[in-house]
Amino acid sequence: EVLDTGGHTLGHVCYYSAPDSTIFVGDTLFPLGCGRVFEGTPQQMWASLSRLAALPEDTVAYSAHEYTLANARFAETVDKSAVLMRRIALVEELRLQGLPTVPTTIGEEKATNPFLRAPMLSPEPDPALAFADIRARKDGFKG
Repeated sequence: EVLDTGGHTLGHVCYYSAPDSTIFVGDTLFPLGCGRVFEGTPQQMWASLSRLAALPEDTVAYSAHEYTLANARFAETVDKSAVLMRRIALVEELRLQGLPTVPTTIGEEKATNPFLRAPMLSPEPDPALAFADIRARKDGFKG
C-alpha cells in the first residue's frame, strides 16, 4: 500500500505491507527523528507522522538514513524520560559496535521519538503547532 506522507517533500510516499508488518518510510520518520519540512507545511508533516503512528506498534519501519545518534542528542534536550534514556544508551552501544539502529518499530518511536511525542513535550495546545515547535527547536539545534 502506498501512503501519502507529504511534508518533508510534497510528493513523499511510504510503502506499507500490512501482511509483513513493514513500512519503508524514506525521510518521513527516522529513529528518534523525522525529516525536515522542506516543501510541505508543519501541518502536513504532522498529519503524515500521525498516519504512521496509527499503524500497529509492531510495524517495522525502515528509514532512508542512519541519523539516530544525532537525533538522540537533540531528543534528550526536550525529553528526559527514563524510556528515552534507556533507548539512547542502547543506540550508543549499537553504534560503538558499528551496528545499525535502523530498522525501528512504530511502537518504539511512539514511546521515544520527540516528534511523535510533540503534543506531550511542547506547551503548544494544538498538536500540529506542538510538532512545529519541536521541529523549529531541532532545526536550530547545534549539538
